[in-house]
Amino acid sequence: VRVLDGDTIEVLQDSGVRSRVRLAGIDAPEKKQPFGQRSRQSLSELVSQKYVSITGEEYDRYGRLLGTVWSEQTDINAVQLQKGMAWAYRFKGQISISEYEKIENEAKKSRAGLWSSPSQTEPWLWRRGQHKVDK
Repeated sequence: VRVLDGDTIEVLQDSGVRSRVRLAGIDAPEKKQPFGQRSRQSLSELVSQKYVSITGEEYDRYGRLLGTVWSEQTDINAVQLQKGMAWAYRFKGQISISEYEKIENEAKKSRAGLWSSPSQTEPWLWRRGQHKVDK
């Protein structure tokens, strides 16, 4: 139905219910961060007006399904990493999906997307800084 940012979409299920999906295993720049809008546009090009399938069963604290988005046989989450439009998601410093670390490293080597700029701030650090500013 729509792309909210580089790692979150809203889908219309076959039942007619709208659901938000957070792409599992990746963390895209926030909208106001450098590459935030480019990341959202990239995801939009990959999924807008297309039938996709979602795998995953966990939900985050905001009620979004944590899922892998598939367009036919293509892992869209991985494509966002390949294009340099997201980081591999880390929890307490550990990457949650090991194959995504390899994809991120290849994107870094080729200086794809956000890796073309040497001074990128990881979204989790950027968000932490924004919370301090907001208080």
